[in-house]
Amino acid sequence: MKRRKFIGLGFATMAVTALQSVSSASIFSEHPKAFMAKTGDEALKDAYGTTDVMKDDKAMLKLPDIAENGGAVPVTVSTSLNNAKNMSLIIDGNPRPLAASWELTEGTIPKFSTRIKMRKTGNVRLIVEDANGKLHEAVKQVKVTVGGCGG
Repeated sequence: MKRRKFIGLGFATMAVTALQSVSSASIFSEHPKAFMAKTGDEALKDAYGTTDVMKDDKAMLKLPDIAENGGAVPVTVSTSLNNAKNMSLIIDGNPRPLAASWELTEGTIPKFSTRIKMRKTGNVRLIVEDANGKLHEAVKQVKVTVGGCGG
């Protein structure tokens, strides 16, 4: 087998494995009001039934301090918890703050990178729910200079 084909098959296998580890059940189907909430705390309450969170180093959020383009802010979310079952990204200044939610199954490596849209300068929060139902939070303020959901 040629080396390029072998490497391509390896990447395809990894992608299929990663997709299978993220559950097809979503927080949207269970809590559709959470994605329609107008405030971050309302989204948190609708999605998890509480706003009681622990601010600790179990939830990790990587964002730039200043986003020159609010329309495409790079973000990486992860957790050091072995028993994490859900991760959600809340952008407090947006019209619809709940931006993303990941349902995790056993064996998932809970680290995701994406780009988000931010309307204005504000806090971005990562909420991680562990198997016991406790919520862990990481918060970072990002200054948006132009663009975003607001124009």
